[in-house]
Amino acid sequence: MRPIKTGIIGCGWFGEAHARVYREIPGVELKSVADLNIDRAKRLASMYGTSFYKTAEDMLRNEELDLVSIAVTPQYLAKTAIEVAEHDVNILLEKPLATKMSDWKNLFSKIKKRDLIFVPGFIELFNPAYRLMKEIVDSGELGDLFTLSSKRIGRFPKRSLKWEVGVTLDLGLHELYAQTYLVGEKPVPISCFISQMLNNENEDISILILRYGSTVGIIESNWLTPIGVRSVRVTASDGSIWLNYMSQEVGIDKGEESRIKRPRWREPLLVELEYAVKHVRSGTKPEINEDFANIIMNTLFEALGIAKRIP
Repeated sequence: MRPIKTGIIGCGWFGEAHARVYREIPGVELKSVADLNIDRAKRLASMYGTSFYKTAEDMLRNEELDLVSIAVTPQYLAKTAIEVAEHDVNILLEKPLATKMSDWKNLFSKIKKRDLIFVPGFIELFNPAYRLMKEIVDSGELGDLFTLSSKRIGRFPKRSLKWEVGVTLDLGLHELYAQTYLVGEKPVPISCFISQMLNNENEDISILILRYGSTVGIIESNWLTPIGVRSVRVTASDGSIWLNYMSQEVGIDKGEESRIKRPRWREPLLVELEYAVKHVRSGTKPEINEDFANIIMNTLFEALGIAKRIP
């Protein structure tokens, strides 16, 4: 079996995670890394015995790669992905994919034109507990879905890392793709409320209200709370179900019966990269692809376009 040759652009903490995980997947060869901080690229390359480059262009021109992970600063994600696409290399692009709608449209057009395998870095779709929750919802055990309520809060924005992005694209995006994939309906933004508590141009608090057919979704995100919460609860006609992403626990409540289920723990990033590698190897289009990402990005930017600022 021919090894899948991979590369990584962006050698920060998440690029390092990609490097570690690629080395754990059978039939995958980590060939090269790149980062504008050449010392950081050199250090990661020395850890895994790969070549290293300062720019994506240098790496793409000198290496024959099947798949590239892109984990650069958010405002450069789309630009870097377009460079990779122009070399006809398949892409796994970390979220938020783009920080401007115009950048996303340009990237989306390039991916479609080149007919590449594209996997958005929607990591929670590969969380074993999320997959278990979806399996239960899809079984019809809970009946008709009424509401989805998601909360993703944490401490401190990533501005020290020069991330020019608000909390909606940073954290709220996770819950939007998770709700959308769970329900299987295209989301329609109803309202969006944002607040800038830290006197910065990007929002620190975000509340989205959306409609998925006859189901209503609420997404609360902020990075001001000194605890981390990543959870979702679904209410339905015959019961409810909740998910804790971090502990990988799923709770089902039906009448007087409550139970908690814990799937076999697996690292979501490993499951995600295995998914990308599998589709690159087979040459088949993944279900979680640029078209699904396009729905999410269009919805997010539409919601931000109608956002009301609150004191």
